[in-house]
Amino acid sequence: MANIWEHPNTIAMEALSHLEDSLVVTSLCAKDKTSEFTKKSNGWAVGDTVSFRTHGEYAVTEFAGSISTQPVASSSRPMTIEKHLDVSVEVTAREASLDLDSFSEQVIKPAVYKLAETVDAYVGTKILGAHGLYVSSGLYDSASDIALARKAAILQQLAMGRFSLVDLDKEASLLGQTWFNQSQTRGAAGETTLMSGDMGRVMGMDWFSSISFPTNSSAHSAGTMVCTTNNDTGTKNLIGDKILVVDNQTASKVVNAGDRLAINGVRRPLLVKTTIADTSATTEVELVDPITEIIPDDAAVTVIGSGLDLTWHGAIMDDRSLAVAFPKLDEPGDKITATADSNGVSVRIVKGYDMQTKKDTLSLDLLVGAFALDPRRITLAAESV
Repeated sequence: MANIWEHPNTIAMEALSHLEDSLVVTSLCAKDKTSEFTKKSNGWAVGDTVSFRTHGEYAVTEFAGSISTQPVASSSRPMTIEKHLDVSVEVTAREASLDLDSFSEQVIKPAVYKLAETVDAYVGTKILGAHGLYVSSGLYDSASDIALARKAAILQQLAMGRFSLVDLDKEASLLGQTWFNQSQTRGAAGETTLMSGDMGRVMGMDWFSSISFPTNSSAHSAGTMVCTTNNDTGTKNLIGDKILVVDNQTASKVVNAGDRLAINGVRRPLLVKTTIADTSATTEVELVDPITEIIPDDAAVTVIGSGLDLTWHGAIMDDRSLAVAFPKLDEPGDKITATADSNGVSVRIVKGYDMQTKKDTLSLDLLVGAFALDPRRITLAAESV
């Protein structure tokens, strides 16, 4: 074992290899933004932030002798390093006598797999920042329902290489449906699904499942607000605003935090930040993210899934929907240590004598931050009650 610890980079690379292989949500739907924090150790820590600018939308006019200029309509959103995750293991004389393969099986792999599961669970929570929402009482129970979900996602302008990520309950439901697992309906893909449980490609989407999908523990109660937009002679509801001004409400209606608002003439829904118990009068609805499209005046506004209790079971997105960063951690000078990074993923190993426990300790740790880079490109799939 002494020879192994003379080459700590070997252990770090071994840990990194298993970490990359174990990430599901993170590798499927996250765009690497580690380079924004530079590719070298530089004292990065929880709380460090980088802002990203999102593109806006412009009106198209027909030229008739003169032009009307428009300002650059965009907004910025922050990405913060939120997690410093660590697994520390006591290294006894028994582990010290193992070769690299045995040490990897007994120490590195179990530790890294747990790190990967925790990273995926954290990154998965960012899916809940989705602006899109598809609601169904029998979610994905038929090909026609999946087609309707796909239509909702297309409105979010996804790339062609899109993913459909589901939780384990919905995966089991899909695998048990005959139209999904038989060659009569899906050809060779159906046989593969029946034999191996691989969901494959359906309706132009690659299907995956994850134990870390962020299914809500209690159903989200969608609000009931019905109203129209009030642009106030063009001074309200502008691109970049985080307030939607509405009026002409039906009396005694509520809008809840987490509601998605569909606006007539606008492709993408807006995500509500703050609950308003009664929207009877002219109301300013606070939004999680800035407005990114031109909002028509006096356009009808409705809550998607109005009045229903919603449970998240999946999401449709592409690899530009979420962003993730793994800034490199500094290497302490008084310990056996190494960092390894590849494809934006970074992990550090540190071995040293712990004065508190009087034992040798191996620490595997990493920094990670994630956010919905473009929440307009994510469509949650919810089952309604």
